[in-house]
Amino acid sequence: MTRIFPILLASLLSLGSSQLMAKPIGEHPPQIKELTILSHGSRMPGLAYIAEGVGPHPTVLLLHGYPGNEKNLDVAQGLRRQGWNVVFFHYRGAWGSEGEFSYRGAEQDVQVVIDYLQNEDNARALRVDPERISLVGHSMGGHMAVAGTLDNPAVQCAVSYDGANMGARGKGLGADPEAAAMWKAYGDTLFMLQGWSGTKAEKEIEDYGPQLDLVARASKLNGRPILLVAADTQVIPIDVHIKPLAEAIKTDKNHQLKYLLINDDHSFSASRLELIEATAKFLQESCR
Repeated sequence: MTRIFPILLASLLSLGSSQLMAKPIGEHPPQIKELTILSHGSRMPGLAYIAEGVGPHPTVLLLHGYPGNEKNLDVAQGLRRQGWNVVFFHYRGAWGSEGEFSYRGAEQDVQVVIDYLQNEDNARALRVDPERISLVGHSMGGHMAVAGTLDNPAVQCAVSYDGANMGARGKGLGADPEAAAMWKAYGDTLFMLQGWSGTKAEKEIEDYGPQLDLVARASKLNGRPILLVAADTQVIPIDVHIKPLAEAIKTDKNHQLKYLLINDDHSFSASRLELIEATAKFLQESCR
């Protein structure tokens, strides 16, 4: 084994740098930049996956779920190859961000980051087209993608991956009585969400469930394109969280709703390429 590495190194060096380089580095290569975004006095870390070329580029804000174990960064890389910038961040109180986590706080954070990307100086530095911003989110992040679009007419499009409606039927994840106790217990395990617990989750829904309900806000979409991707494993019950939202969107005669059901688990573990391709196709055709 010890003899293999010197031989391999010698072989690589004999190729020369021009043969090792897959493609030349242009004047405006793809980049990753670390971000610190201030939301209501708390610092949130983020990453900007910047596409190749001078830009400005259409930009996706990629939103993770509850708590965000699956971050979908393969989606970020895939979309960047298609010429899209992708910005990823952690909500207040999540994964080391300052402040305390809450559903309503996460909704606010999405709007803060949209404003950050539309700032003239930030847009220039990150090669962002501030008039072509779309939101893509998974699970709770699917809620945040839809809510962020409903609450901001400047957002072009939304994509939701097996999205939860955090205010479904006024009860959110507790809308299914059999699952309510499980979700409350799960909340107590989420140490990566600062200041959070199952009791706090339950209290926020008791106090603000109807305001969080996406169905009640669906008219604000105003015909903007939206893609709802569902997984058939029912971690997020389709009949409670996804189909009612789709039906509410379709009441607008000018709706541009697309729906895709994928036979896979909640994280689309066996369908990553299908998920990325469907997302890229939708964004290229409807949101660019």
